[in-house]
Amino acid sequence: MNTQTTILLIGLLLILISIFSSYRKTQKNKNLQTLNPNKLIPGPIVHEQLTNEQIEKIKKIQSTFSDVYQVSLEDTITNFKRDRNPDNEIRVWFNMMQAYEKFISKDSQITVEKKSEVFKLILLRSMMDENIVRSQTECKILTKNEMNEIFEYYTFESKPIITAKE
Repeated sequence: MNTQTTILLIGLLLILISIFSSYRKTQKNKNLQTLNPNKLIPGPIVHEQLTNEQIEKIKKIQSTFSDVYQVSLEDTITNFKRDRNPDNEIRVWFNMMQAYEKFISKDSQITVEKKSEVFKLILLRSMMDENIVRSQTECKILTKNEMNEIFEYYTFESKPIITAKE
C-alpha cells in the first residue's frame, strides 16, 4: 500500500469517526425534553449541612438576584442542599451573578423589568445552548446587541436540569 492510499484511508477513518460522534450526540440530545418548571417537584435534601464558604456565596447570589428572583435566603440555601454537587451549582449561579452584575452595573437607571429580562436570559443560557436561547426567547426590552453582550458575559457551558422520572 502506498503513502497516498494510507493517507486516504486515515482521512476516511477520521471522517467516519467524526460522523459517528456527531450521530451519537444527536441521539443523546433526542432524549432531552422541555418541561414546565411549575410541574417540577423538588428532590430530597442531599446535604444536611453546607460549609460556611458555600453559605456566604449563596447569600451573595440570593442578595444579587433578590429583586428579580424572589426566593428567601432560607429557601435558596435549602435548594442548594438538594443538589448532588452544590459546589458545581454554586459555580454556575456565581457565573450567572457575575454576568448579571456586569451588565446591570452599566446603567444606574435600569428598571426592574429590564433586570428581570436580563436574569431570565442568563438563567435560560445557563441551561441551554446560546443558539437555542436566541431562537426561543423573545425579549421585549433588551436589544439584540444587549443580548449579545449578556451572552458574552456568561462564560459557562449550558447545563440542563436533570430530573428523575416518577
